[in-house]
Amino acid sequence: MSKEKSNSADSRIADAPKSTGVYIMKDKNNRVIYIGKAKNLRSRVQSYFREKGDGRLSVPILKQKVSSIDYLQTPNEKKALLLEDKLIKEYQPRYNVELKDGKRYFSVKVTLNEEFPRVFLTHQRKDDGAAYFGPFSSSGSARKMVKNLVEKYKLRRCTGVKPRKDGPCMYEQIEGCFAPCEGKFSVEEYKKNIEKILIFLKRAEQMELE
Repeated sequence: MSKEKSNSADSRIADAPKSTGVYIMKDKNNRVIYIGKAKNLRSRVQSYFREKGDGRLSVPILKQKVSSIDYLQTPNEKKALLLEDKLIKEYQPRYNVELKDGKRYFSVKVTLNEEFPRVFLTHQRKDDGAAYFGPFSSSGSARKMVKNLVEKYKLRRCTGVKPRKDGPCMYEQIEGCFAPCEGKFSVEEYKKNIEKILIFLKRAEQMELE
């Protein structure tokens, strides 16, 4: 994946590459207002600035607000789709409607803001101190990956910021959890495993986008 320099309003179409990728539209304050994907970036961007746009009601308003466009080229359409989804979840552009609520692909969330972090799948990304990886194109593979990580490192599965207070659950009984609720595993040891998981997820995310 390669990145093209940001284009001024006068050259936003002429500079668009003809390759597959993602386009990021920004307003005069450099805020991201729309993100889209295309098999041919130049052709797709040109469609916005035709007299009638591309038929969508919001396009005439959008094209008046666009001041610059960034282009991110990808090797194929699948990668463009995943990158588009990831960026929309990250920036939450005002004029993205179909993907804005983030219900298409799973990301993996690691709750780094918790004493004993959890690892699970989510459709949404929030500014909550957690680490997010993905999105991943295969929900089945994503579920299997998280399941394997949780089982391998015996992470806690109880919900909430802190481990449960009413004693260990069945996972401790079948040796599927280190039971931090019982003080059987230190914070330091637990977080060493989380660091290993973060490295693994970062690689998995990069492989998804390559």
